Amino acid sequence: MKANGRAAFAAGWLSLLHRRWARCVDEASFAWISLLQARHRPEPTFRQRLEAYVESWRGASLDQYYALPSGCSPALSVAKRGNGLRIRFPSPLSPGPERRNRTAVFDFWLGPEGWSGPTMILAHGLMSVSDVGYRYWAGRLGALGWNAAFMHLPYHYARRPFGLFPGEMCVTADLVHTAETLRQGVLELRVFVRWLRAQGTRLVGGWGISYGGWVLAEAACVERVFDRLMLLEPIFRIEHAMWESPSGRGIRRTLERLGISAEAAAPHLRLVCPSLARPHLKPEEVLLLGGIYDRVVPLRLLEEFRDAWRGCHLYPFPQGHVGYRLMRESLGIAQEIWPGDFAPARH
Repeated sequence: MKANGRAAFAAGWLSLLHRRWARCVDEASFAWISLLQARHRPEPTFRQRLEAYVESWRGASLDQYYALPSGCSPALSVAKRGNGLRIRFPSPLSPGPERRNRTAVFDFWLGPEGWSGPTMILAHGLMSVSDVGYRYWAGRLGALGWNAAFMHLPYHYARRPFGLFPGEMCVTADLVHTAETLRQGVLELRVFVRWLRAQGTRLVGGWGISYGGWVLAEAACVERVFDRLMLLEPIFRIEHAMWESPSGRGIRRTLERLGISAEAAAPHLRLVCPSLARPHLKPEEVLLLGGIYDRVVPLRLLEEFRDAWRGCHLYPFPQGHVGYRLMRESLGIAQEIWPGDFAPARH
């Protein structure tokens, strides 16, 4: 009994330490994000522009909002880069004047089956600054028989405007620009996946974390972009992230100074929140992972998302919103629930 009591006491302290550490890491990250977002305040008359934008799409469907421009068939360039390839094409949409963001970029690594093999598209989180970890996971996927494609989301990596930090223009108090940036990412995914399938790719998976998960989840609601989808703490309720979570403090302060409340953009949520749509996948083809200590995507909301998406797989782990554990856990779980999709690992 004493041994059991000591074990329970130790487990309680360990859980408390995990929670406190997760909170410290998250708070430091959110403070940095808020500082950068404060550099991109919209104009004093932004409310009128926001209302006009919301009204212009009021009667639109998801298909209309995320429709590719008529005759859109951009030429893709494929160039050797290190041990992989870099694929570029003109973006179907440009939310702003920044030249570097007008080109979609994907880094690609061919697996053992070549172009006909399964391909996993990895989508990073907001303000991601290093692709080292994603290159590691691309290598792991290759050992499991998959091709890997690393998506440079708008305003990140090769698309980062000079003089700015990665992704600082991606999500700001300019809600119109934020929505258009999401739209840009979804359109680019549609173009890229159509090209992949034209090359003979038989199975396409998506593996997105946080902001990347938001883009992938929204794309999955427009058409069957993916055959398998792994979402790690996806931002599927943007109104919660902006108006209730600690990650949105800077945006909230800016919007409140402009007299803008959550209700101003509420009619547009159905076009940008994956939780208000249904994916073109079966429930068993979707894997969700969440952090027990996450305050941006709380577990209770992730459970609601799971139910809205008709009961897809959901696994929680002791982590805040910022962390690395979920990448490792998600790949392991994917091999268990989709065993036929992965070759035996080569060591």
